[in-house]
Amino acid sequence: MKTLFELVEIYNRNHARNEDWKLSDFKNSPKSLEEQIKDAVWGRESRTNRDKHQFRIPKKTLEEMVGILQDPAIVNEIKRCKSFDDFFTIVYESRIKNFGSLAVYDTSVRLGAIFGYYPTVVYLHQGALEGAHQLLGKDLVETISKYFCGNLDYPYVSRDIFPEPLNKLEPYHIENFLCINKNKLKME
Repeated sequence: MKTLFELVEIYNRNHARNEDWKLSDFKNSPKSLEEQIKDAVWGRESRTNRDKHQFRIPKKTLEEMVGILQDPAIVNEIKRCKSFDDFFTIVYESRIKNFGSLAVYDTSVRLGAIFGYYPTVVYLHQGALEGAHQLLGKDLVETISKYFCGNLDYPYVSRDIFPEPLNKLEPYHIENFLCINKNKLKME
């Protein structure tokens, strides 16, 4: 079994640059904001196909979310965002059935990347939550988690609760690391 230090090194070598590269597609895109909103919802990156998470969401749901987020009033709100939480709030409040917590998070990260805003805490959705439970223990995670808008489907924690060297990664990298390594992490 690999140590946490080894797993973080492997993540940095094999995944971190790719994550940053995908987000840079949004930050450096020449497309209009409306087109970028569509790409963010669908999980489209300019150099690749769609993100694997978005394949599970019905196309009708994705199309409806695009329509909601491309509404001129919402586009104006997006333009005024000053933090990742602002983007997250807009997508969260706009969500519809079948557009779950991971889709809200992923879309918000992509939208935030357009303007250079990233999460400051670690959101624990699905695989990331499993990874946090494996690494820290379910009881501890549940005790220290806070919930976005009080919604139990949207837990988050400070990156400081994770041991070194994991807590040195950016929060969106920690979320990705936990998801990728959920079956390799065990409490020590």
